[in-house]
Amino acid sequence: MKKNIYIFTNSYPYTKSVEVFIAEEMNVAAKMDCNIFIIPTNKDAFVRKVPENVTVLPCLTDISKVRKLGLLLSMPFSGKFWSMIKETGLTKKLLQGIKYLYGAYMTRYYIKRTIKSPSVLYSYWFSYTALGMAMSRDCNDILQKCTMVSRGHGYDVFADQRDIYIPHRNFTLSKIDMLCPVSDTGTSYLSGKYPAYAAKIRTQRLGIAPAACSKANDDNTGTISFVSCSAVYDLKRVDLIFNMIRAFAEKRPEKKVLWTHFGDGPMFEQLKHLCSDKPQNMTVSLKGFTAGNEIRRIYADEHFDIFVNMSTTEGIPVSIMEALSAGIPAIATDVGGNHEIVCEATGTTVPAEPTYEDFESAVNLIIKNKENFKSSTIEFFNKHYNAEKNYTDFYNTIMGL
Repeated sequence: MKKNIYIFTNSYPYTKSVEVFIAEEMNVAAKMDCNIFIIPTNKDAFVRKVPENVTVLPCLTDISKVRKLGLLLSMPFSGKFWSMIKETGLTKKLLQGIKYLYGAYMTRYYIKRTIKSPSVLYSYWFSYTALGMAMSRDCNDILQKCTMVSRGHGYDVFADQRDIYIPHRNFTLSKIDMLCPVSDTGTSYLSGKYPAYAAKIRTQRLGIAPAACSKANDDNTGTISFVSCSAVYDLKRVDLIFNMIRAFAEKRPEKKVLWTHFGDGPMFEQLKHLCSDKPQNMTVSLKGFTAGNEIRRIYADEHFDIFVNMSTTEGIPVSIMEALSAGIPAIATDVGGNHEIVCEATGTTVPAEPTYEDFESAVNLIIKNKENFKSSTIEFFNKHYNAEKNYTDFYNTIMGL
């Protein structure tokens, strides 16, 4: 009999630019011997097409208003509520904790109402849906027999470093069967922080389908072409990418410098205004939201010398995987798991707060060794971040628990 796998997401498939990488996972999972059910937390008018073997269930927030109010009012009668107050005091962290605990209550209610046979429950983020799963564990005999797993990415792994309070992590780890950070850095961090549960914490990398390389590595003498891809908001520091490349162009008026950025977001208009102040030898192309398969087609057909990431925090960026799959080396800040994917074979990292000199040195290193990077980036990608391999391994693992 096929196993049922219930996946809690933040918004997928109701998303244009957030969690888009889940689509890659679904393409592989849908071919395996299981039934996939997606439970999004939120939904929007836009909805992505999902594979045939994937069913989208009602949204977590579709719970009735009366039931939501009942769940909210029941929270002060919980020991978890008061232990949270004892831990945080009357601070901003308590408000964060209340929000997460409320989400966990909704998740537990949804699970109790929905799961009728032993299944795999899978939270895509190590946040309130993972806590809700853990809280549901002892609700009935069926849930005691379920397998419960969670992924961990960036903010949800390194929450303390970002001053984010996610309550009851020890409790969550005590109840779920496996926590799967997407990076070794995340696994090491959480294993050190929660040593009693280190045996449950195991790296499971993300992956993508590779770009079909054709012209991505063609030489383009006299021009240096940079590319970046992310949502445009403060943590991604796309403005810093522009400022670094602008300074690079100003120091080399004899060279043509190109910068292409894929992605939009709340700071996109500010970015467009910032980019109006650039030297004559620099061309900026802000593409806005672009689907992942279209980005990979562009990477395969057009020439880019260097991919740039200047984020303040990361797990393992899918955007860097896309670049490497097309043979484009990367410069990235040494935050989160970036150093695992940006290494000697694929480019170079810069400090979390890079100076222009750090950036310029990284560019020069890549340009000097560009012939070696043409093959080493693709080889590294196929070994570590190929979707077919990584997601097949992951689903075989969670179905075998």
